[in-house]
Amino acid sequence: MKTNTKKLDKCQVELNIALDAEEMKAIVKDVENAFLKNAQIPGFRRGKAPLALVRKNFADSLKQETERAMFQRKCGDALKAENIEEVAIADVKDIKYGDEGGEYTVVVEVKPTFKLPTYKGLKIAPAKVDVADKEVDEQLARLRVAYAKYEDAKDGEAVAEGDFAQIDYKGTVDGKAIVELAPDAKIVDSATDYWVQVEEGRFLPEILDAVKGMKAGEKKEGVKAKFDKESAPEGLKGKKALYEITLKKFRRRILPDDAQFVETAHAESMEKLVASVREQLEKRREVEEKRRRENDAVEALLKKADFDVPASQVRRAMDSQLAELAQRAQYSGLSADYFKENRESILKDVEENAVRQVRIFYIFKAIAAEEKLEVTDENLGEKVIEFVLANTKE
Repeated sequence: MKTNTKKLDKCQVELNIALDAEEMKAIVKDVENAFLKNAQIPGFRRGKAPLALVRKNFADSLKQETERAMFQRKCGDALKAENIEEVAIADVKDIKYGDEGGEYTVVVEVKPTFKLPTYKGLKIAPAKVDVADKEVDEQLARLRVAYAKYEDAKDGEAVAEGDFAQIDYKGTVDGKAIVELAPDAKIVDSATDYWVQVEEGRFLPEILDAVKGMKAGEKKEGVKAKFDKESAPEGLKGKKALYEITLKKFRRRILPDDAQFVETAHAESMEKLVASVREQLEKRREVEEKRRRENDAVEALLKKADFDVPASQVRRAMDSQLAELAQRAQYSGLSADYFKENRESILKDVEENAVRQVRIFYIFKAIAAEEKLEVTDENLGEKVIEFVLANTKE
């Protein structure tokens, strides 16, 4: 067997494998013997048909099996002979054989060669993780709201922030029903006995603002609303609407007092509850800061290393990311139309992320080898980033 190689672009090597007459004869003989043993030809018992008839009846299959055997038996030895560390076989082509021997060409994906970027002494300054009193107060306010109770409003009471209101509403744009302009926008067209919490982000802000201060049975007309130019349904982008709103009834949000709050939160006292919330926020901030420094380290390494990576590994990374994206889309309710309309940009982003992912994998492997770090495939990233961050400059 003779071999020679030719380096191609994008982590590929072309390996030509030539077999001499004796090597080729042995492969052909083994393949034909296997067919002789198992071939079923009318008029002959299994394994008793003459070779000439087997060659005639199974010509195409014999050719395919011989080519497969040429690859399976010799490719591994050829890779070792040329000291090629294979990532994947990209292609097998130009296969030919005869009495004088055989040959074929294998396109092999190999690991990238690149200059290892500087990874010691990176400038990644730590940030303070202090938690301000205001943040603690805001988190306590959110917790208090989470423990709120709701009661039917009494006569004469008015809707306030956080209450649940039952309303009838109907909107028009230029005197036309909204569904005439946007048939799929029924939710902003009209509704009867519609329950909504009077809180930012729950519904059209103009309607929520109008409901605040209303009393049961009260009606408002001419409430103005404007649809966003970017996010509104087609036919409503940038349009102005007028709404008629009737408040049927509502339920008051009753926030717990300090004693109830402490009891519901299973705390010993308000002071200890405050301290607990602060501690949780500090831990969260520390995790965020750790993640920021890790991301900064990765970006610093990638910035200094631009090299091609094996296409097969990029494809696998893309498949994984696309599957994850599809799963997230299913839970978030994104429609198939969104992916059709944005297919090119989505695939472009996914491919760029996949290349980055494979590239940083090889950088991590190289650092681990250079520093003789004890790592596994599972903890490679964690150990290398830990080492890099331990050797940064502030």
